[in-house]
Amino acid sequence: MRAAAEEAKHDYFEFLYVNRDDDRRTVQLLASAHPIPLNLDGSAQMEGGATLVLSQDTTLGHIVAMIYPYETSRNSAKPIFWGFFDSPADVVADKWLEKVVHDFAQCCRASSVVDQTAHRSDRLRMRWLELRSRVLLLRGRTRWFTKLIRAKPSLGKRIIKGISWLTALLTLPSIVATLMGITIPGLWDRLYPEPLAPDKPSLSSQATVATPLTEASRPVEATAQQVKAVNAEAKPEAKMPIISGWYTFCPSSGGESNLKLLDFLYDVRANAGKVAFFDVQIDIDCVLNSNPDYRATFNRVEEGGDVHYFMQVPLIQDGVGEAGKWISGDRDHSILRDMYSDNGSAIAIHKGDDSRNLVSRFQPHVEGSNDILFGPYAIKESSDDDAITFDLNAPFLEAAASQQAAEISRETHNSRRLPQPQ
Repeated sequence: MRAAAEEAKHDYFEFLYVNRDDDRRTVQLLASAHPIPLNLDGSAQMEGGATLVLSQDTTLGHIVAMIYPYETSRNSAKPIFWGFFDSPADVVADKWLEKVVHDFAQCCRASSVVDQTAHRSDRLRMRWLELRSRVLLLRGRTRWFTKLIRAKPSLGKRIIKGISWLTALLTLPSIVATLMGITIPGLWDRLYPEPLAPDKPSLSSQATVATPLTEASRPVEATAQQVKAVNAEAKPEAKMPIISGWYTFCPSSGGESNLKLLDFLYDVRANAGKVAFFDVQIDIDCVLNSNPDYRATFNRVEEGGDVHYFMQVPLIQDGVGEAGKWISGDRDHSILRDMYSDNGSAIAIHKGDDSRNLVSRFQPHVEGSNDILFGPYAIKESSDDDAITFDLNAPFLEAAASQQAAEISRETHNSRRLPQPQ
């Protein structure tokens, strides 16, 4: 409070004083008295008594804040109960002390006779504080209805905090499943595995009960029946498609690389929305460190580790003959016309997600001559402004998909051959 009194010297018309009484557990902020016009009998008249009082209850430790406006010998002022605090720590929390000092200054201006800086808002504020003081006194007559100011978050903040905790609790299984590389149903099956249902005996097994069987043969027959039932209930898993090829941006390089980069675009487009296994190598030595020519059919742009292949699909008119110049192999040449877009197509390979599984690996400009894309990647198709983009991101894999990708990778490495153009 003393700091508030010192600060008030800069923008208040008179000095403020602080009085501390430890025996009565009271701190007061006082405004000085000053003379006003004489009484009718000619005697001098003063106004004073403007005080902000903070007093602590010696029993429960509660704090009461009261404001005494200016009073004269003819007009006495009643105290305005500003608020009741639960403890001294609550007084200095959430700027309550600044608010009560501000209201004290407004009450001083509104109740002073000589203060010419009083505004209408000061008088309205003082009337409102007087009305609220009566309400606080009525509620204070009953212990359970006393409104104590405590330093705690507002209801809105508590609701937001509760929603945050609830959201974190609900998303915890999803986070655990993501880190383990499985879905939530898969996580549930791991935590609570269902026992196999007992097999019903078949007619043939019932018929053989009468015949004598050795003890060693019975477990073998039961095990074979269980394996047969489990295999009958197992569902075949979808096989991960494989996209392979050795391509080049450089027609003059020769070698076994494929000049028809639209083969790569064709295969990516055919597997959009899926997770495919890539085994692709692209020669880039002639376009590396060169400015892209957006008028050309094929362009390569590298930004922050991500690589974009821009391709202008030609508008085919005469069918298979002309389409054979751009795509090869057993691909459907009629699809080439559907691949056309006014602003071209792009394949964007994002390197930052390779740590999501143990197989995916994108190596741009290896030894300054090749881009190597290997492993499973999710293909996401999007279109904007007559342009089609295929984003390739390494996905999180479930246990079955991860095992399948590892087997494809092992078979590819064992072949020890570069992928050949189709």
